[in-house]
Amino acid sequence: MTPNATTLDGTSLDGAPAGRYAAFRRFLSRFDRRPDATRTADRPAGLPVRAMLLGLLSSRRQAHTRRLWARWLEPVMLRDPVLLSVAEPLPGCIRVLDTAGWWPALSRRMDDLPATVQTRLENQLVDGALDRVLASAEMVDWAEVMRERSLTVLDALRTDPAALALFLEEANTHRMRAASTLAIPGGVAALRPLDGTDVDTLATALRLSDRWRVLGGRAPDMEIDELLACVRGAMANDSVPPEAMALFAVAGLYTRRDPLLGAALRALLPLPLVDAAAAWLTAHSEETDGAVTDLPTHGGNPTRGLDRGLRDLYEAARRSGDSPPPAPAERLGHPLAGVVNVTGAPGVR
Repeated sequence: MTPNATTLDGTSLDGAPAGRYAAFRRFLSRFDRRPDATRTADRPAGLPVRAMLLGLLSSRRQAHTRRLWARWLEPVMLRDPVLLSVAEPLPGCIRVLDTAGWWPALSRRMDDLPATVQTRLENQLVDGALDRVLASAEMVDWAEVMRERSLTVLDALRTDPAALALFLEEANTHRMRAASTLAIPGGVAALRPLDGTDVDTLATALRLSDRWRVLGGRAPDMEIDELLACVRGAMANDSVPPEAMALFAVAGLYTRRDPLLGAALRALLPLPLVDAAAAWLTAHSEETDGAVTDLPTHGGNPTRGLDRGLRDLYEAARRSGDSPPPAPAERLGHPLAGVVNVTGAPGVR
């Protein structure tokens, strides 16, 4: 993990506040730690100041309910603007901008649930900073309710072509509006509209997202050797199902855009999703002296930092041809389709 990586509750790995408002939160925390805070006479003077600071901190963060919902996708969410201008669907890819379209369209189909959650959030924000509120036990429970409701909505949409078309139209309208404020390579005109493939990816990610908790980080933030170690460890101790690990690994592959990493992941996770993502990278890249010239790699020379295990996996994948043999069915369970869709997979809601 990179040194400045954060956990899903917005803190650094050592528990300290992180992000744009870290210093502000540290200052706010002094109101909770004053040695004389138990003196009744001192409370009235401090409370208005604390309330003002909390209001300022929270006022800069809108759409709190969307943020709570989007935390399920955070471990695989991509922020690279280059990926926004790719002309075709990327297998298993979820970008931050996509949530700006998904959430408004989904929330309109959840009855009064989003309004209820927003009210509960606002009530808690009177006494606590936003990141602490989002990490509270009540909000964790509400996040699970919203995840389940989202899956119910998506499952229904995928069986009704007319409703799905309307849903995609709404999602793309909101997404395009959000994109107008971003610097996208090629401009907003290069932004590919969300389609049914992306709906399948979203449903699959939400269905599997609770399995990523044990990984404790984001795939796009991991260095190559760390991502490979994470995949190996999860497969060795069965802590994360292969289909969930595939989505996680593919997010790291899109970030690094390293053909060697793609070959190694195909050897570790011989699933259609990983194969499709690695094949896409190969088709849209041209290796020249270890660098990718079509889509720029992240982190410089892709062979830097690669451990011997990665090279061995690459050689094994190269010797076995373009399509590594599938692992035993009982180990991989229900394989992900090239366009992810694991509805009905054993052990997956």
